[in-house]
Amino acid sequence: GGLGALILGTQTGRSVAVTAAKLGALALIGGLAYKAYQNYQNGGSTDAAAEGDIEMPPSGSGFEPAAVSNDDAVLMLRAMIAAAAADGRIDGEEQQRIIESLQQGSGELEPGAEEFLASELNAPASPDVIAAAVGSKEQAARIYAAARIAVDPDTRGEQQFLYELARRLGIDQDLAHHINAAARNS
Repeated sequence: GGLGALILGTQTGRSVAVTAAKLGALALIGGLAYKAYQNYQNGGSTDAAAEGDIEMPPSGSGFEPAAVSNDDAVLMLRAMIAAAAADGRIDGEEQQRIIESLQQGSGELEPGAEEFLASELNAPASPDVIAAAVGSKEQAARIYAAARIAVDPDTRGEQQFLYELARRLGIDQDLAHHINAAARNS
């Protein structure tokens, strides 16, 4: 029931989730990752990553929604669910963040999304599985940002998951801190 009856395993679920995610969540995730990555590359402080609004990343940056394939969007959702489940439970706020990533403008889940969610919740992906599907540093930053915005890492399980995910994705601790700071602002 509830969230356990919702996202990630079938072709239909993947297609629906990607369509829904591209409506807004991808712009937020990409903007957050871009802002943190640029600030990190320019030697800025993590405080600077937390300041200001998250904006649409520029075209050609590798962070814009158009640069995200269907498989990338599914991977972001898998990372969000795995991060939320890392402490052994998914609380109401985490559920809402994940469901908002799947909803279209109508505010309703598309048919098939419930089956997709149920499949992932029953077997959340590990950091190794998620990282194995990543092919670029921009994609790695987006995946980590997606996982980070899914949770407020207030438990040891969530903190350990994010640490392992960053490590497996090849994201150094300084960049992870920049993404964390930007996520706290989102």
